Formats: sequence, structure tokens, C-alpha cells
Amino acid sequence: MGSTGPPTIGTLHRLMDYDIVFLDRVELTPVSRRALERVGSVRTVPVTAQEDLLAAVRDADAVVYHLFPGHLTRDVLERCRRLRVIGRIGIGMDQVDLPAAAGGGITVVNAAGAQAAAVADHAMALMLCLARNVVASHTALVAGDRNPPWQFMGVELEGKSLGIIGFGAIGRRLAQRAFGFGIAVQAYDPYVAPDAIEEAGATPVGLAELLAGSDFVSVHVPLTDETWHLIGADELATMRPTAYLVNTARGPILDEAALVAALRDGVIAGAGLDVYEEEPLAPGNPLLALDGVVLTPHIAGWAIEAQVRTQESVVKDVARVLRGETPVSPVSSAGGTGAPSSTGAGHRPGEPRPAAQPMLPYSAWEESGLPHPSATHPFGAVPGLRRIIETEGPVTTDRAYKVYIRGSGSTRVTKLARSKLDQAVNRLLAQKQAQIDELGSPGDSEYQRVLRVPGSAPVVVREIGSRDLYEVPLNEVVALMRQRLEQFPGASHEELMRFVLDTYGWKRLTDKARTYLTDAIRLMYEG
Repeated sequence: MGSTGPPTIGTLHRLMDYDIVFLDRVELTPVSRRALERVGSVRTVPVTAQEDLLAAVRDADAVVYHLFPGHLTRDVLERCRRLRVIGRIGIGMDQVDLPAAAGGGITVVNAAGAQAAAVADHAMALMLCLARNVVASHTALVAGDRNPPWQFMGVELEGKSLGIIGFGAIGRRLAQRAFGFGIAVQAYDPYVAPDAIEEAGATPVGLAELLAGSDFVSVHVPLTDETWHLIGADELATMRPTAYLVNTARGPILDEAALVAALRDGVIAGAGLDVYEEEPLAPGNPLLALDGVVLTPHIAGWAIEAQVRTQESVVKDVARVLRGETPVSPVSSAGGTGAPSSTGAGHRPGEPRPAAQPMLPYSAWEESGLPHPSATHPFGAVPGLRRIIETEGPVTTDRAYKVYIRGSGSTRVTKLARSKLDQAVNRLLAQKQAQIDELGSPGDSEYQRVLRVPGSAPVVVREIGSRDLYEVPLNEVVALMRQRLEQFPGASHEELMRFVLDTYGWKRLTDKARTYLTDAIRLMYEG
């Protein structure tokens, strides 16, 4: 089960023929298929029974699954002969023995953050349905009920308070949506610094204070020993009788029996649930007979964009591992502890927290996103832009904005986004977290504003984005790539190419550009 070490920088990737096994049928996007076919052969072996699993994976180099129902247990993993990477097209990792995988040299990857926007949308939708009795009124109308509208009296969201339990990628996005409705947000997350919560515009509080002081409570934490039945009878009893509870994370985080009792007794006003202690939800589940609940069948992440992003993120990481590169979204890495890499997941009280993940080249952020992805909220943009200049070094504001927008999941810097990002830059300057060098004079076509870390050397830029790529001498491109490799020794050839393109203001890696840049890479290695 051991894995080979990463190739040296000077080694050109050779064509591999790894055996990549899908455990359920997945319709691959063209991007996903190309990424896998460059490193190996793809085959699908649908597994519906645990006893058939070992035969399917014993000789595989990579295993990928989406809705496969079984479990990659220690017994199975220890009997795999060549397995190097497991990819989950999703987020939850309940089906993999992570310590066994890490101990056996197997890297596990998922799509952390890829479904964050979709899940935040769904949580917001559940809140709206609960507040305005959308589902109950629709059901009544379809059944022919024409009772007066006051029967479905609701409440406004403006002026209410939302408590978010777990302030990761989903929690932050939900906060941004709530701000748009005029909702005050407070958050509980022992693994996120209070300053980071405040920078996102929310108020950091303890769990008890959050439950007692929120009109809506939304759960966004991973399922671990620490979070199992995090919300039980005692916690529900501290909530307001007019409050609503939303769960789009994992069912066992709530004590479902206690929740049913609380809803029946009027301890809380209602609940919006997308996940349950046992799935699929059984026909006789008491939740189905309750008023004041909105139930959906674990669909929060099932948005078209989110599913495409999830699949392509995981598949690209599987290909990276097979090429000997570092994945963007590891859950556990070969030789690691097996602890999930998402904030707080798998951590036990009293144990040291896992080391922070190293900074990634900006090209990887297109897939993984930034920690504060809202391009229209200056409180979120401040730490996002700060991270860009800390990682990238001096960058023009135009390029920093483009990188930030990519991380937020968008493709274009709109006038509104530019205005908000300008506000964020002003905040960075006022807080002395950044400096700006002005190159040229305002109004000139060559005018540039370059962001850099305070105290770093002033920027001297010859030209950025003003020359045709093919007018740039190869030795200059080689020097640029070597400088990039000194900063990010693990950068792939593709990342080096895209870095050069972005430096010179090009939009697309055409076949002609690829040939030109491949020549530069060869020259760099030969030199």
C-alpha cells in the first residue's frame, strides 16, 4: 500500500497508466475525463454489497466514489496492493477508515468547499420556508383549502438574529446571505479565531449564548465524536419558543428523538432538516407527522454548478496524487494522521490542533476558493486580499481582484465587486496590513497600483500585461518560472504556464501558447 515519493522538479511528467476504479456510475464531465485519461485508464465496477468491495479495489491505483453505499474499512485497505489515492465526489468521509488509509500510505481527497454555496443557499431556503409557511400554504392550496391568509401568518427576516454553529466555508457563505436580508449574525466555532469571525461581519459567541439568543439556528459542523448529538434536549430547552432550527450538515449532530419531543411540546417553533439520523427517512418517522417542519431528502449540495465543481475538484486531485503532486483538498495525506483537514474535524479536546495547511499558489485557489469568498462584502474581502498578497507577493490590484473573484466562484470583476474590493483595499491600508506602490501617473494607460506586504521592498515593474506573450524572450520566461519555483517548489508545469500567462495578461492557454511555454520549461530544465 506504500506510495512513491514526489518527482523532482527537473523530471518531466511521463505518461502513466494507472488503474482508476469508480465504485458507482458517474457521468464524467469532459474536464474530468481528460484529467484522468492523462494519467491512467478509467473503469467502473459498481459495488452494491460490502462483500464485493475487495475484489473491485484490490489491484486499483485509485478508487473514486460518489454514492457508493459500502465502507472502505481497515481490513479492505490493508489488503489493497497498489492503492495510492481515494477520491470522494462529495464532502462527508464517513465511509473511509481515515487512520488506516493514512497509515497505509493512501491519500484521501474530497471536495471541501465545492458545495459550500449550494448548501448555504439551501439553508437560507429552509429558513425562508419556515418563516413564511411556504410549504404548508402550498400544500393547502393544492388540496383545495381556501382558508383566509392569516392561517399562514409568518414572520419577517429583517431584524432577526441567526446563530451559525460552525463557521467554515458554508457558515461564512450563509452569513453573507443573511446580511442581505438584514439579519444579525452570531457564530460559534471553537476552531475559528474570534477575530476571523468578526472580520466576516459576525459576532463570536459561545454555544449556550448562541442558542439562547437566536431566532434561527443553522448547523454547519462535520460529524465527529465531538459533535455527535451536539444539540440534545438540554440545548433545545435553552432556545427561544419562537426559534427555528436548521440542519444541512449531518443528521446525528441533532438528537432526533429530543428534537421530535421539542417540536411536539412547543419548546421551539419549527425545524428545517435536510439530513437525518437514519437515511433515507423511513415512512413511519415521527418527523413526517409534525407541523412546523420542512423536510428535504439530503439535497442541499445537489445544484448543477456544485456537482460539476465537486466532481472536477476531486478528479483533478486524484490525478495530482497519481502524478506525485500535492492535492489541493486532502482529507488525509499519505503518512499523516488521518484527521480530516477541514477546520476542527476529527480534533479531540486536549490534543494539539493539526498544523496549518501550507499556502497554495493562486492557480489552485480557483478550485479550492478563498477563506472569505464574498466579493461583495468588504469585511470578507479584507482577509481574502491580505492572503493573496501574503502568498503571491506584490501584485497589481487588478490581478489581486481577479484572483479574489476566482476564489469566490465568479468569473468577472463587476463594477459592484470592484467598488467593494476598493473599500477592502482602503481598509487594508488604514489598518497598515498592506502598502501600495503607484507605477506611472493616474489616467495614463500604463498606470498600475501594486499591493504588497508592509515593510517589503518597493516594487519596480517593467511591464505587466502590455506585451504579446510571443514577444517575450524565452530566457525571460525561464527566469520568471524559476523565480516561481523558488517560491512554490511543488508547482506543476500547468501552474507554471498559467502563472506566466497571467503575468503577461493573457486569458487562455491556447495550443500555440502551450507549445511556446513547453519550450521554456525544457530550456529551464536543460539549463
